[in-house]
Amino acid sequence: MDHDARYVLVEFKNYERDEIGKEEIDQTRNYMNKSLGRLAIVVCNKSPHESARRRRNIVYSEENKVILFLTTVHLHEMLDMKDRGDDPTDLILDSIDEFLLQHE
Repeated sequence: MDHDARYVLVEFKNYERDEIGKEEIDQTRNYMNKSLGRLAIVVCNKSPHESARRRRNIVYSEENKVILFLTTVHLHEMLDMKDRGDDPTDLILDSIDEFLLQHE
């Protein structure tokens, strides 16, 4: 894994009514530092609002910090992968690759 990610910051945003927005991305970005690394995962109930996606892209462009979004659908898929004998971390690694390819 890259991005100086000795540790991976994982935040759970368990919002029932609202989608996460740019404020939550700024919150996550502020937690990321040199000792934690430049990789974070935000786990949320629903797909994030477009403003969160745009803010995440700006954070990557300006600070080279990668913030991934995982929903409960992704978590269920990871459980299914484990049941099939596959490695659930492949989903995270694929998400990182997909995010980086969109920015190249």
